[in-house]
This record gives sequence, structure tokens and C-alpha cells, in this order.
Amino acid sequence: MYSYGEDILNLHKMLKAFVRSKTIEISQLSKMDSLIKQSDEDQIRVLNSHLPLDIQRIMFGAIRNINTSVKSMKKKLKTASTRHENPTTAEQALELIDSISSVAQYIDPFRMEGKIIADPSEIAKLSRILYRKAKAFGFSENQQSQLREAGITKADVASFVSSFDNNITQELGIEEEVRSPVENSS
Repeated sequence: MYSYGEDILNLHKMLKAFVRSKTIEISQLSKMDSLIKQSDEDQIRVLNSHLPLDIQRIMFGAIRNINTSVKSMKKKLKTASTRHENPTTAEQALELIDSISSVAQYIDPFRMEGKIIADPSEIAKLSRILYRKAKAFGFSENQQSQLREAGITKADVASFVSSFDNNITQELGIEEEVRSPVENSS
């Protein structure tokens, strides 16, 4: 059975070797593919679960942060040698792996047993730390890339905002119509 922890441990070893040799072996980066693939699948699994919506949001966000961080890390490691950033990029990736591991320790029990083994706010906190660190090191996708990957266009966003605005306007109008005269006078 797949384990985030095992995969991350293997990536940690790979990155340590890159740092030691001061060279990034691009052929080794395929070791990241199973983590990327599994986190893609697990995002969908969370959304299809019967967890309360607030827990779904936290777990989805944690898995999504792992996914986007590892994908971006792989891209940046691939191009590091052409930018003459071999040891620095590998060192940053190694530091980020520790944050990924902190979040992943809560994902494996959820995947294997369907259990949340920590306070959800702790998972959310660690996920935010991962996101911020990935962004600081340049191992995160920008919003446009994420929307493009999800197949969401600017027109879709504009349509959503317009519908959202209309829904709020309608709700506020209905709320005023439904109030009793006593509520309106106070």
C-alpha cells in the first residue's frame, strides 16, 4: 500500500545526495511522480468523502499544498542547472521536504484508515506553514497556473463573481421582504 511517509523519505535521501554532490540528476526526479500522482488522486478522494465540509476543506488544502509544492519543486529542480542554482535549489527543496513531511504524517492515517489523528486546526496550521515556505522558496504555482490547470478561464471567474454578486443581492432583498414590521422598526 502507498505511503506518503515512505515516498517523502526516499525524496529526502535523493535531495541529500544532490546537495552532497552539488549536482541535480534530472533522471532521479521521476521519483517524485508517485507522490504527485497519489496526491492528485487523494484530493478527489477527500472531496468525495463523507467528512464534514470544514474537515474536507482542511484535508483537501493540506493534500493540495503537498501536490503543488512537489510539482513546482520538480520543475524548479529540472531547470536549476541551466540557471546555475544546483546546490541552492536542492538545499531549499531539502528544507521544504521537512515541512511536507510534517503535513504528510496526518495524510497517511486518513488514507489508510479514514481517520483524522490530530486536531484539524493543527493540520491546517502545518499546511499554511508548508504553503508559505513553498512560496518563499519559489516552489509554488501562481494562481493563474492553478486556474489554467483546473481548466478555469477568466470568463469562468468573471461569471462566478457576477453570479455570486447577484445571489447576495437577491438574498439581501429577500431578507428585507421577509422581516416582520416589528423587526423593521427596530
